[in-house]
Amino acid sequence: MSEKIEEKKLREQAQINKLENAMLFSKSKNYFILLIVVLTIVYIADELTSNIKGYTQSFVIYDLFNTTINTPEYDAAGAQLQLISTACYMILLIAPFYKSLADKLGRRLFLIINTIGMGIGMLVCMLSTNFIIFIIGTVIMTFFTPNDVQVMYIMECAPAQHRAKIASLTKGIATMSVSLIGLLIKIFYNRAVVSSWRKIYIIPVAITLIVGIASIFLVKETPVYAEKRLEYLKASDEERAIRVQQEKAEAAEEKKNKVSVFSAFKYIFTHEQTLAIAIVGVIFSLSTGFTNQYGTVIEAGLGTNALSVEDTNIIYAFWPIINGIFTFLGGIISDAMGRKKSSVILGVWALIGLMMFVLGCSFGANPYIIGFGYGFYCAGLWSISDLLYIIITAESVPTGIRASVMGCMSLIGMFGTGISWLINALVLGWVGSAKLGITLMAAYLPVMGVALALLMVKIKETKGVDLTSI
Repeated sequence: MSEKIEEKKLREQAQINKLENAMLFSKSKNYFILLIVVLTIVYIADELTSNIKGYTQSFVIYDLFNTTINTPEYDAAGAQLQLISTACYMILLIAPFYKSLADKLGRRLFLIINTIGMGIGMLVCMLSTNFIIFIIGTVIMTFFTPNDVQVMYIMECAPAQHRAKIASLTKGIATMSVSLIGLLIKIFYNRAVVSSWRKIYIIPVAITLIVGIASIFLVKETPVYAEKRLEYLKASDEERAIRVQQEKAEAAEEKKNKVSVFSAFKYIFTHEQTLAIAIVGVIFSLSTGFTNQYGTVIEAGLGTNALSVEDTNIIYAFWPIINGIFTFLGGIISDAMGRKKSSVILGVWALIGLMMFVLGCSFGANPYIIGFGYGFYCAGLWSISDLLYIIITAESVPTGIRASVMGCMSLIGMFGTGISWLINALVLGWVGSAKLGITLMAAYLPVMGVALALLMVKIKETKGVDLTSI
């Protein structure tokens, strides 16, 4: 018995030494600079993982289904892949349980596992020789990409006065880095060798796995978690016993006062402001599924000779740069003009961008105009999603129910996106890849217009709201 106690003390002392070392490192300017560099690369790996499937989806179908664009075989395979991708999306329902590990095991381990997990997902896709293995890789990628551990690290390590700027800067760099995939397509993809799409994955896989493994040696625990854990480890057995009792009492009180998911949904649907946010958000999220089919729209333009191979390479490389620039500008507009006006502006961006992209691909516009259109669309679409589901919601809901309502709003957004993926599959199977872009645009533009009208009429301005007063 005494040996077990001694072993426990030795393990805890080793943890104390490691965490105290992390606290010392967190105060070093040189370490902070190194940390931001590593986290930026992790952010880049995250964006590459999130986008590479959309870039290469058509190439994968060409190879694994032995078909080509604008054929019934391609349309059937694309619809099948979209339906299965929708089912894979459901794995995100267990994400909250996975995310809770960061509170129990620390941010550092969570960052390492998440980054290496993204790399493994891409590696499985790259090595896949059939559709089933590719889907397994897709499931792994889908599970690890939404967690954004690097953002949590920045929030807990950066000085408060620089936190927002650093988060915005790293996000902008990561967003624009997606253009690397377009460059890799130009360098490695040979349309005469359909299996050459796997080469596009090599560098993103290498970046992700290397930075994940490097994080083991370069990244220390965040000071926020380290301080909290040290308080526990340095406490005596008596103090721990008292703390356990306090935590039990707090947990019982929290459970007593806890807002249920049902209560949060009830609040959303019984209050005019949150109901309007939910409706507008869902309508806009119905068009987010288009981001999962833009590669098919580009390839369809190539298949009808509206675009050349060089045109497609330019589009793939150019749109992420535009997306990054206008995402940054969207944040400035939101602070300057208020949430409601900026939401309308961002919605108009999405409308104009979608038309520029689809019509450009269909009728052979300049590839830079097409790339601008798609980047403009993405910047408006994802920025308005952040405003509706996060900022305006947070500024419209009382403190006691705010977190639960925001969580439920995210689920509502997921529902809209899932529906859009199903719509894409049905439309692809119905009209075919050649008419997919025009058909989806004709369907999405009116509902996006309705969403903008509802936003202007129903949603109230929330900029400057004192969160403690609602």
